[in-house]
Amino acid sequence: MAKSRLLMWPCIYLKNFKITEMKKSTFKIFLNIKPVLLILFIVGCGEDSIIIDTQALDQKIVEATSFLDGKEEGTQPGFYSNRTITKLENRIEWAQGILASNPIEQKLIDNAILILDAGIESIKASEIFSKYPKFTPGTSSMVSPGNIAYAPLDEFTVECRFKPASLNSVSGYGNEIVAHILCTDHQYVGADTGGYALRYYTNDLSPAGQLEFLVGIGAAPPYWSVVNAGVQIQELNKWYHIAATYNASTLTSKIYVDGVLAGEGTFAGPMVHDMANGGPRLGIGYSPMWDITDPAWNRRSNVDGQIIDVRIWGKELSSSEINDRKDDFLTNISQYTSLNAYWPLNAQMGNPIMDATGKYGLNVEGVDWVEPN
Repeated sequence: MAKSRLLMWPCIYLKNFKITEMKKSTFKIFLNIKPVLLILFIVGCGEDSIIIDTQALDQKIVEATSFLDGKEEGTQPGFYSNRTITKLENRIEWAQGILASNPIEQKLIDNAILILDAGIESIKASEIFSKYPKFTPGTSSMVSPGNIAYAPLDEFTVECRFKPASLNSVSGYGNEIVAHILCTDHQYVGADTGGYALRYYTNDLSPAGQLEFLVGIGAAPPYWSVVNAGVQIQELNKWYHIAATYNASTLTSKIYVDGVLAGEGTFAGPMVHDMANGGPRLGIGYSPMWDITDPAWNRRSNVDGQIIDVRIWGKELSSSEINDRKDDFLTNISQYTSLNAYWPLNAQMGNPIMDATGKYGLNVEGVDWVEPN
């Protein structure tokens, strides 16, 4: 049997080419369009010879490679979901291997074209568009599936942007914007009372829109200690930037609204944070204290509105640090060595939603994703 060989013919003569002598010879086929030459592999024998055209796959590889130009994987609007681009790059390399294989089969070429097409469509579908979460009282929550522990906690800052749709509240309970709370069952006090909550308080004892930062200080009264910034959230459907700091050495907290110091005070004791047991659970737009199976208690502390740009820092930020970054989502977060956790919440990224550091996830329930406004 004769060995396979590559035949190269000037394009003008190809239409007159025909195998007449070889009866059992097996030729391999490869087609590559060049300005002067058309390169072919020929398989078969006699009148049954088959010419396999690989031009379509060659063009599809060029199309897929060009499609990837300028696209990046990421978690922000304008980027593409993780692994989609990498997967298509691997498929392109695999398709190139098919063209270089020996022997080559038409079914492999056809399959490779379909797979590259699917990879292109998958990337198109994975583009991340800007969406903001809308929380509804009694329905919505973002909460960590387990305890979240991070350090240091001798000082920290929690900040976010909040747009209230209403200031309604379940009587006697605050509306937690960001809460990192540990309690015994759904009791407001208990042996393991600890953590913190940034919230607005609205009931018959407090004026609408009163902003507070409270910390749990343990099993003995007063259990919780609060720094009150007064009425700061008054206008509905308006974006507010809110930040609260904690300093264990001075037992002080400062609350900022739109980059301006709105209130400060001293706690009755240091915050309890049971790191030995993994720390408390974290909730956004919801207090994990009520996250139990008892329907009479579940979801008591929901906010009504939108929350984005949630950041937790392992340091007490200065007023200038807060003010300088209050209006923009963070980029290149690796430069912020004190950033413990960060949820931009500016794109619908599945469930659970991982923070930008890749360490912590939040389970999402009952949240609507709406166009930014």
